[in-house]
Amino acid sequence: MKRYRLLFKMSAVFSYLFFVFGLSQLTLIVQNYWQFSSQIGNFFWIRNILSLLFSGVMIGILVKTGHGYLFRVSRKKWLWYSILTALVAVAHIFFNIQTAKHVQSTAEGWAVLIGYSGTNFAELGLYITLFFLGPLMEELLYRGLLQHAFFKHSRFGLDLLLPSILFALPHFSSLPSLLDIFVFTTFGIIFAGLTRYTKSIYPSYAVHVINNIVATLPFLLTFLHRVFG
Repeated sequence: MKRYRLLFKMSAVFSYLFFVFGLSQLTLIVQNYWQFSSQIGNFFWIRNILSLLFSGVMIGILVKTGHGYLFRVSRKKWLWYSILTALVAVAHIFFNIQTAKHVQSTAEGWAVLIGYSGTNFAELGLYITLFFLGPLMEELLYRGLLQHAFFKHSRFGLDLLLPSILFALPHFSSLPSLLDIFVFTTFGIIFAGLTRYTKSIYPSYAVHVINNIVATLPFLLTFLHRVFG
């Protein structure tokens, strides 16, 4: 797939720029013409639709450039990869809990959005972003496009390190400290290492989803009790 190498790298760069700078702006533009929920719910439901389209584009790029193996797992390895995913998820959550008090917490920002979501429909859209579509886009972008477009399987670990630093930076609402960057880069390296070892995007995506659910579990339980209780 050498003929796609330059296109693949350009796609990775432009996808990163769109994810960090363009997705929210495009959502706001569409929001001006499409109102069907509270202000926050309107934003996140529109974002979810755009996220699905963006994810489809990234999957198409990965398949077209010969990286379709990221979406397959050998039947013989399903059990081992499932056990490995569970172990990594536990380790990741433990590390997250131990470091949460010392670094900027993204959970605080999500808590504010949840509190002001206004309606159950709006809050549901936010959870879909937080639990499923956000992690999906990040895994496709950082562990899919960026990890495999640059320094693939570098013996110096650059394919793990550089995408993980880029993964860390958009998570901060204010100027991050070195500790902030180190902790979130470590999260990225955990995901990237799992993807490199398994040659599949599913294990890192599963760990990412589990971590996000656990991080906001009190809000989720309150929401479920309000809806079904």
